[in-house]
Formats: sequence, C-alpha cells, structure tokens
Amino acid sequence: MKDSLSHAWLWTEYTIPGETNLTGVWVFGPDDIYLVGNNLYRFDGSSFHQIHTRDSTHHVTMDGAMNGYSIFAFDTNHYWLIHYGGDAVHSLTNGVFEDFRPGQTNACWGQSSHDLFVVGNAGQIHHYDGTTFTDMASPTTKDLRSVWGTSHNDVWACGANVSTGQTTLLHYDGTIWTEDPLANTESAKRSGMFVVWAGDSLGHHLAVTAGSNVYHRTDGGAWRNDTTLVPNSLGQGTFVGLYLLSANSSTDIMAAGSWGWVGHWNGKTWQRYDALYDYSNVNYIGKALSLKGNTACVVGTKNGQSWVAIGRRAK
Repeated sequence: MKDSLSHAWLWTEYTIPGETNLTGVWVFGPDDIYLVGNNLYRFDGSSFHQIHTRDSTHHVTMDGAMNGYSIFAFDTNHYWLIHYGGDAVHSLTNGVFEDFRPGQTNACWGQSSHDLFVVGNAGQIHHYDGTTFTDMASPTTKDLRSVWGTSHNDVWACGANVSTGQTTLLHYDGTIWTEDPLANTESAKRSGMFVVWAGDSLGHHLAVTAGSNVYHRTDGGAWRNDTTLVPNSLGQGTFVGLYLLSANSSTDIMAAGSWGWVGHWNGKTWQRYDALYDYSNVNYIGKALSLKGNTACVVGTKNGQSWVAIGRRAK
C-alpha cells in the first residue's frame, strides 16, 4: 500500500440527481461518506442514499432545507451541522437533530460535544460544554470562517472582513484568544485566510492556514510561506483561492478551491490533480473537503449541478 508520501490518488466524479449544490462532506471510511446539500446523503461505496432528517426542537422536517450547512463529525451517530451565517444543529439519532442558535455560526471544531468551539461572523466565538453555549471574548470583529485545533489549549481560527479584505488568524491557549502576527503581514493580507487546520503527528505539531497562499509552521516555529511550492499560480501575481483543508497528518494534507483545484502535500511537495482542474469552467468550485485514511472526498458545484469527487489512494 502506498504511504502518505505518495501522491498516487485515483479520482472518480459523481453528481447526485436532483441535487444542485453540496456544501458539506465527512469521510468516515472508504464506503461510508456523509454529504450535505439540500438534503443529507450517505454514500455506501456505490450509490447515494438520502437520510431523512427532522428538527426535534421545532418539530419540522429538515429535508430539502439543509443547503448551506457544513458537517463536523465524531462518528456516524454523533455530528454537528453548521449553517454558514446561521444555526448549529446536533444529531441525536436516526436523522433527528436538536437546533441551537448561539449567534452567527460558520464553522465548528472540538474534541467532543462537551468541548466544542463554534466561530462566526463579526468575530463571534462560542464554546459549548454539552449543556450551554457561552460567548468567548474575541480580539477581532472580522468574520471567522474556519476553526480547528489539537486540544482545548490549542485552537486556531481564521477569517476576514469581506468588505475590506483584511484577514485575521487567532489562537486560543486554553485561557485567552489572541491574534497571530502573521495576519498583519502584507503577504497574508493579499492572500487572505479562508481555512485553518492543526494536528500532532510524527512527533511534531503542525498548523496550516490557506488563502491564495499556504502558510504552515511546525512546533511553534516561524510561519513558512509555501507559495513557490503550491501549483495554484494563475500568472501575473494571481492565484487560485484555496478555501478547504483536510489532513491525516503533517505529511498527508489536501487542499481544494475554485475550478476543481485539488492538491496534496506529502511533506516534501505539492501535487495538483489535473484530471479534476478546469480553469476554463467558471461554474465549478469545491465547497467542502474531507480526508480520512486512504479516502478523500471533495464536494461542491459544477455546471449547475452537484459535484462529488472521491479519491482513493492507489494500492
């Protein structure tokens, strides 16, 4: 079997009939992938099946009304759906959800539903302890689009002020949120920061954030700009925006963005998958990405239809 240093991924593309837009995906295993569009779906390795959903808080169906949600999961019976600029819903069992509205919500991360961080517009950060959402003091009023961490004492969030393009990158040390100086550098301001990921692997701690550029740092050291390594240049100082990150380890990271751009970092080089990439197609964008083990899935829209690309690491 190829190890994580291999770029040998084989991709298969799908569309879900009747579904025009997908905004969330989570890979549980090679034959167990959840996808969120207007409805919630499960891919079993060969076909897509709708999971019927109901909001137990308001006693209404969620079928046909889930567009705009992302998914963050602990297991197939325990996951959260976060609506961009909206609410947070928590799975109970068999497609039944409870609805929370702590404020503006865009993304969440946590080690459990007793220690969950939810970020949103205007710098909002909320913490859920399993019973109550609590507002956390935030050092920014910029919209926060992404959050990820390794523990309660090591959480990252990033985003931007859409009207001005000013970016922000925040870190939580278990006590206080502070802004990382990288956010105020000229290169980061030009790049934007749309997504962040952090992890501990191979004895090293890695934090990665991406926009037009990709920055990463290891073991708390200086940030490194990977612009010259990432094949997302469009020429004349312009780049494909990378809005999505997912990873198994510091040597096994995927990123995705517009025009079907999907790339893999193996700890040494970045590889773009040209079988998916089509810069001539303006109606083509990845909106969610999940990677687990030897299976990856990117979802979004292509030519006005739902787009699913499932990658399997070659054996």
